[in-house]
Amino acid sequence: MPPKSKVLVVDDEPIVCAGISRALQRHGYEVETVQEGGSALDRVRQQSYDVILVDIMMPRMNGLELLGRLRAHQNDARMLVITGLGAARHAVEAFRAGAFDFITKPFTSDELLSATMRAASKPAERCASLPAPPAPRTFRLGTHSWVRLVEEAHAVVGIQECFQQTAGRLVSIDLPNEGDELVQGELVARARAEGGGVFTVWSPISGRVIEANLGLGQRPGLANTDPYGEGWLVRVFPAAFEIEAELLVPPPE
Repeated sequence: MPPKSKVLVVDDEPIVCAGISRALQRHGYEVETVQEGGSALDRVRQQSYDVILVDIMMPRMNGLELLGRLRAHQNDARMLVITGLGAARHAVEAFRAGAFDFITKPFTSDELLSATMRAASKPAERCASLPAPPAPRTFRLGTHSWVRLVEEAHAVVGIQECFQQTAGRLVSIDLPNEGDELVQGELVARARAEGGGVFTVWSPISGRVIEANLGLGQRPGLANTDPYGEGWLVRVFPAAFEIEAELLVPPPE
């Protein structure tokens, strides 16, 4: 983590602001908090931040609207969106609006710190300029995960370069089981990195798991070295690929 990385927290609940501030300050972050969108805009006009955490559900100006307005002032800041449990659709919309990642309430200190660490890392500054995935028909969930339609009823899901570069070398990956149902914007895997971070990988698509890449249990580093090849996570029967793909970043024409 860069020393004294500057973080702005935007949440209308004072207790949430205080809890996030304490957790991040203990790990060397410089944290400021505000409780509504207008105050957040005033702050970003006056100074720059490395990471901005934004709650989705706020009065007067919701987090998605605020996200776009914040990016107009500080496009290089990495935005972390805070959502309620079960708000997967909001999370997907946040990625489309330029969010770097999101965390769901109630979240643990480890989840908060791991997401903030990724966003504050040096590689995160370069994520926006990464090339598109090399494989055709590969759609992206922000700079987080990807899905590729292999045939009409078969898709492959994996993590993007941005995720593995900002998380660091992965040492273990917990995958779903065959037959499990995935939901777009909800958990598909949990990854642990060499530096101790524990990261949630969000699914870019809904559907039933037909195969998990068990080889990652023995060689989790494949997700770093070959994220679009042997480092894939799961194969899925998509529930509504054409509909959900409209919420993702499409492959280049």
